[in-house]
Amino acid sequence: MKELAALGAGLAIAAVAVLWFATGPVVVNAEIKPLQPSADMPAFRPVPTELAGPTGRDNR
Repeated sequence: MKELAALGAGLAIAAVAVLWFATGPVVVNAEIKPLQPSADMPAFRPVPTELAGPTGRDNR
């Protein structure tokens, strides 16, 4: 019974693929813009703590 279900699912997927390529998929011409930093986006900055240890030249 599982084999029959798998065969049916495979045939359904194949039928959808044939219809997709036979009708010619719609190509969407989306304008792609480079990413720009936004002032609304939160910035992650390191917070100095005592757990981080010494900073500067003492950090070895």
